[in-house]
Amino acid sequence: MKTAPIALRRRRPRAFTLMELLLVLAIIGLLMGGVAVGYSAIMDQARGTKAESQVNTIMSYIQLYTTKNSGRPPSAAVGLRALITGNITNDEGILIDPWGEPMQYVTPARRSKDKFDIFSKGKDKLENTDDDIGNWTALQQ
Repeated sequence: MKTAPIALRRRRPRAFTLMELLLVLAIIGLLMGGVAVGYSAIMDQARGTKAESQVNTIMSYIQLYTTKNSGRPPSAAVGLRALITGNITNDEGILIDPWGEPMQYVTPARRSKDKFDIFSKGKDKLENTDDDIGNWTALQQ
């Protein structure tokens, strides 16, 4: 009976090699990184849209307040506390933006054509930067 030489009788590997496993893990890591970046961008856009909506809602309440008070908007001392309605306030009753910062109210206005400025400081949480969202940005769109 003839037998094949030992070199020809080697078994085929039944498991993945270390290189194959590392390659698959690297591909999965790249895919997860792309998803995380995309998710972050979508969440930032959603927060911006929510802030715009809050500014518009607060503007409506200020205009209603102004109408009921002989054309005078709330004073800087009274501020937004005169408008508190519930779902956009924190535990202390302060109107908050999507980044957890207090909404800003300034009268007389410095940036808008209205008698007042109402705005969120935006993602960077700093005032007077490009990411501020206020009643002057709603007019530009």
